[in-house]
Amino acid sequence: MAGNFDFPPLEGPTHGIAAWRREVATSFVPLDVHPLGDAPFWARSSRIDVGEVSVFRIEHAPSVVARTPKLVRRSPSDLIKVSLQLEGEELIEQDGRVALLHAGDLAIYDTSRPYALRFDGSTSLLVFTFPHGYLDIPRDELAAVTATAFALESPLGRVVNPFLVGLAHSLSELPGANGQRLARTGLDLLMTLVSTQLQQGVQRDPRRQLLHELLATIDRMLDDPSLSPAAIAAAHFISTRHLHAVFAEHGITVAGWIRERRLEHIRRDLADASIADQPIARIAARWGLVNPAHFSRLFRTTFGQSPSEYRASTSLEPASAPAPTDEHRLASSLR
Repeated sequence: MAGNFDFPPLEGPTHGIAAWRREVATSFVPLDVHPLGDAPFWARSSRIDVGEVSVFRIEHAPSVVARTPKLVRRSPSDLIKVSLQLEGEELIEQDGRVALLHAGDLAIYDTSRPYALRFDGSTSLLVFTFPHGYLDIPRDELAAVTATAFALESPLGRVVNPFLVGLAHSLSELPGANGQRLARTGLDLLMTLVSTQLQQGVQRDPRRQLLHELLATIDRMLDDPSLSPAAIAAAHFISTRHLHAVFAEHGITVAGWIRERRLEHIRRDLADASIADQPIARIAARWGLVNPAHFSRLFRTTFGQSPSEYRASTSLEPASAPAPTDEHRLASSLR
């Protein structure tokens, strides 16, 4: 592939339109895909998974892609997608905004809500996917920056966008913990990009500013098992009633957000190869969940797997023996 990013062309057979629709439904979420023009449609892709972060390289003919309201209702999804254009142009529409991406630009979109993509010419792009919880912000706040073009030539774009290109270029040669660390760094950089954009609107809205200050306080205090709405409210010199009202405006509860953030941090740590030898109970306690049985039930209810099952499913090494039960593992780690 020519261009500024020095990727070789993808190899292997191409997909026709029917096979490509099946491929995107399996790899991402169900989408309506329609070719543009009279030429036969073609597409190629490659994929690398690092924990729950997936990196795709995609090349395809002109087309329009839609995540319709009907598809959202039929197949709910938690995935966040980031498109980074390598060649050609991409038009992204979501949440009442439209972003035109040129080579080197990126944009974020949310599969839990409708969106549309348009490619008027043949295109090459990177797509990064990961669970929404990795961004540490409520969905309605993320909706303020979806379908926003983060240009390669912007101050942060000059740092973040090339890093993500380099990450996609090198992940296949960086297995294990090194690849995971780089993927986490990429997500941290994306969060910086999103947070910087959000601050432009937050500064004009005192209630949104307060929400972000409250979220930051919760993040700092997650390791405290006694963290409570009263403690958070006291730290900001507001009443607990006011605190609950601020969160209710965004469709979330204080206790629910604390629980969600703790479980998300624990989930990331369980998938981290560099701390694979740490007991599950110690990881849970690090994020304020000190009761092993309670934590195990919460984790299973939220993610559909026990903590040990989840850790085994994301392990970068083949399993050599059946994993002990969570009750045995958690109890043993506390002895």
